[in-house]
Amino acid sequence: RTIRSILQAPTFSDFSFRLENVHNDVHVWVGGSMSAVPVAGFDPVFWSHHAMIDRLWYLWQLAHPGALPPAQTLDIALAPFPMTVRQTLDISALGYEYAVQTS
Repeated sequence: RTIRSILQAPTFSDFSFRLENVHNDVHVWVGGSMSAVPVAGFDPVFWSHHAMIDRLWYLWQLAHPGALPPAQTLDIALAPFPMTVRQTLDISALGYEYAVQTS
């Protein structure tokens, strides 16, 4: 039900708010290093959790074609990477994809 609500969010703002709440809740629920920002990336669960968050973003994009983050954020650089928000919106341009359930 929670994931359905996230994917049905009508705007990027609603989507990101709902997704961020679930994202943070999982970090707290797992606990240990996952609940500490400076070391969360050292927990193996971190990577599968963030892959799921990324997949939900992809599925929301499919359901809301043309919906974008706020215009003022699109050309912000994503340090330490030499890419902007705009350059990361299309995962196929990044060289990967997710399976999409069609039923």
